[in-house]
Amino acid sequence: MNDKESMVLPKARILVVDDETSIRELCVRILGRTYEVSPAPDGPTAISMARAQTPDLLLTDIRMPGMTGLEAARQIVAEAPDVSVVVMTGFSEFDNLLETVKLGVNGFLMKPFTPDDLRKTVEEGLRKGLYFKRNTRLRALQPLLDLHSNRLGDVDQGRVFQIITEAVLHELNAERVTLVTLDDDGQELMVTTSATGDAGTVTTTGQADGARHSAAKSSASWRVAPEDLFRADGLAEATADDEGRMLSVPLQFGGRVVGVVTALRSTTAFGGSDRDVLRVIAAQGSSEIEKIRLSQQLRRSYWNTVYALAATVDLRDHPTREHSNRAVTYALAIGSRMGLSADRLEDLKTAALLHDIGKIGIGDGVLRKPGHLTAEEYDGMKTHTLMGAKILAMADFPPRVVEAVMFHHEWFDGSGYPMGLRGDQIPVEARIIAGVDALESMTSPRYYRPAMPVPKALAELERGRGTQFDPQVIGALLACLQAGDLRPLGMDDEAVGVPETA
Repeated sequence: MNDKESMVLPKARILVVDDETSIRELCVRILGRTYEVSPAPDGPTAISMARAQTPDLLLTDIRMPGMTGLEAARQIVAEAPDVSVVVMTGFSEFDNLLETVKLGVNGFLMKPFTPDDLRKTVEEGLRKGLYFKRNTRLRALQPLLDLHSNRLGDVDQGRVFQIITEAVLHELNAERVTLVTLDDDGQELMVTTSATGDAGTVTTTGQADGARHSAAKSSASWRVAPEDLFRADGLAEATADDEGRMLSVPLQFGGRVVGVVTALRSTTAFGGSDRDVLRVIAAQGSSEIEKIRLSQQLRRSYWNTVYALAATVDLRDHPTREHSNRAVTYALAIGSRMGLSADRLEDLKTAALLHDIGKIGIGDGVLRKPGHLTAEEYDGMKTHTLMGAKILAMADFPPRVVEAVMFHHEWFDGSGYPMGLRGDQIPVEARIIAGVDALESMTSPRYYRPAMPVPKALAELERGRGTQFDPQVIGALLACLQAGDLRPLGMDDEAVGVPETA
């Protein structure tokens, strides 16, 4: 027995059932030095005692007047499946062994027995029961643990609610399970209900009407009232109705209640093991809910920062205001048509918004110059790609975003800057931004020229196919325009004329 088990087993509750007073007293005297032992003279008494306080192990004689020990054990285990059972039997009672196997007995104690035999058999029965409890709890947690294989941002909160209620429904053999949580702002109630029916498990999730009393009407199985979620003094660890057929446990995280899960049965009462399993599911469930909410908060903060930085650049370069937002629209349409994955599209969106962030380091005399730049001024302007990449790298933006910003002025033939990369050496995100940046820039007014008509801009892109621009990117861009997925600034309602080589 390892250290962890040695700490758990001595606290175990043993229920001894035997019609012989001497056997009961002997078991209490020997086991009472280590465990909490309660004696029962017959099966019905044992069942009542087990309902009042679920034992960890039932030590029962087989043959007793009236109800047999196996009949009592079968009823106790039906109500509390993780109770470990050890039977006391004599050599003449082997005809009952088949029934004990069906019951899942965890040990046999042959009469007459020695004190050492009694201690060892009970210890082994408790150990097997402990393994059963662990496996039960792990099985109940498995659907929630499986969420770790997903990115938090990809997990829908409603899906977590569904997993929690359905796990409780199946593990506790409940007929109905209701999960009540507060929304992200802590103002509205979210209600998820799973129930068994002729069509199997049915789960529904929805938001309450805003009024707490109206939300309460939607489920009669809430043991804890919705108002209790808003209390500052917290909730009880677990509650049950008088007949034990309704069981509620709060979902708590960081010292605050984030929800309440309630299980309901119409006939059989819940036992202590059910309460333990429900607590385990609630603990893991509340952790997953908070992780997702934290991820959503971080995601909102991330995008608020990105949009704020993009707006800063657009405000400095007045004629190109909203330039970054339009670049995002073009880039995502092209990236989707080229089959980029969801995570790459997200990085592409960030890079498109921030591709000119380095311009905050360019002086107004160059950035807003109404005429053409001198060679020296142009060299200074070209540094904005490196400055932008440095800013984003210092802020721990994803590597793909940093690279796309750094290389979005590279040319497909290797004659661009800052490093003269060519072809597939240039990240695909940078190649996409190069094309959309050129189109958006040409069709927008500048300090030094008016906006270029869309057909002329498209002709320029086609002229640069294979030299300045990636042919695949230009092909995808023209396909998006032809399909009506994009509408550049200044484009009229007529169909876009796509070059024959597209």
